[in-house]
Amino acid sequence: MASPMRSLLSNPDRYLQSFRLFLEKSTEHQSMRQFMERQLPEVIASIGNGKSTINVLSVGGGAGEMDLLILSKVQARYPGVTISNDVIEPSADQISKYKERVAQASNLGNVKFTWHKETAYEYESRMNAEKKSKKWDFIHMIQMLYYVKDIPATIRYFHSLLESQGKLLIILVSEAVTCGHW
Repeated sequence: MASPMRSLLSNPDRYLQSFRLFLEKSTEHQSMRQFMERQLPEVIASIGNGKSTINVLSVGGGAGEMDLLILSKVQARYPGVTISNDVIEPSADQISKYKERVAQASNLGNVKFTWHKETAYEYESRMNAEKKSKKWDFIHMIQMLYYVKDIPATIRYFHSLLESQGKLLIILVSEAVTCGHW
């Protein structure tokens, strides 16, 4: 009898290896990049109007590749404005790779980074325990909702953290790649 399939989530190294192979063989990464190039500028068009600092929250930022593309679009729309970019990412390895990417970039002088090594649920629990509810101009959740137990509650919580003109971007893969924002 065949052994039951093990979840890739139980082995982070195997997951990352599988995810990299998936990206090589799929059009998903290309579709996300096209979205960032074509639609994201319109999505972020009003998030920073009249602000001296734009607050961005990355939920499940991984190694930062998509995050840095997003930040470049925010910088292009709001040149010279300070960007406070907080990253929620449970993998120390991914955070390390993200920090390496930031160190190699030359155009992030106006971006202040803060990394939180925790899950979305742990972040929410910590903020509630500390009675903090910082408001964000832009929150993005790219390929991370697969890892939460209560998707509607997670979306409701992060949506509640948006400023009045803020945007929540969620990207998930389905049979056809879907990108949406609220």
